[in-house]
Amino acid sequence: MKIIAMLSRLVGFLALAALIVWSFVGMEIDRAHLPTGVAAGFSFVGRMIPHGKADFRYDLSLRDQIMQPLLDTIQMAVVGTVAGAIMAFPMSFFAARTSVFPRSLSAAIKSYLNVSRAIPTIVYALIILSAIGLGKTAGSIAIGYVTFISLSKLYAEALESVSQGPIDAVRASGGNSVQVFVYGMMPQVFPHYLATSLYSFEYNLKDSFIVGIVGAGGLGAQLLDSIHEFKLLDTGVIIALLIVLVNVVDYCSYRVRAVFS
Repeated sequence: MKIIAMLSRLVGFLALAALIVWSFVGMEIDRAHLPTGVAAGFSFVGRMIPHGKADFRYDLSLRDQIMQPLLDTIQMAVVGTVAGAIMAFPMSFFAARTSVFPRSLSAAIKSYLNVSRAIPTIVYALIILSAIGLGKTAGSIAIGYVTFISLSKLYAEALESVSQGPIDAVRASGGNSVQVFVYGMMPQVFPHYLATSLYSFEYNLKDSFIVGIVGAGGLGAQLLDSIHEFKLLDTGVIIALLIVLVNVVDYCSYRVRAVFS
């Protein structure tokens, strides 16, 4: 049996190695063009960075143009994350493979979530935009639905991993179903719920750029316009704003998690 297990691992390792090699070979990298391509890429990025006082003054004048799109982007991420988390919370109880609901129901919901997760956010955004029109409302709905799908699965997995000991202790002391949930389960899953929700918000900030590009507004639309018009300084400022925004949210998320951990 040990020999069979070792052979199985070896075959699996060789298959993985073959997959990696096949993927790299399939890239068909043009080594002759690579040096000039890298130089052109650095040149393109360099034109996004202000180099003198005139460029910095230009960046400051751009501030008024991108302030409202920046606020729209934040609003879409906040509304989408909160709405998705609220909907995911009850759904996770049906999706979790516990003894409360039939396994067939949990399996059906998990299958639905897995199928839905395979569809990119931009596809949902295009469908919703075609249904209700352009604007940040459509972007918020698309982000909220994608958040609902991902958090439902993650919340359900957290419920499936709870320890039975605290639950049995609450029941042994005479606790009802609500008390079992509040005192036996929530203390175990709440840190995971909080961490995944905050991470989802960080991810949704980037998703709000994507849905903005296809018509939901915000900084994504501003970024697309600046690229189409070859306003590379505008492009650099918007990308820098996204980097700052994501890092600020990441730091705030860390502080919040530290408080509740």
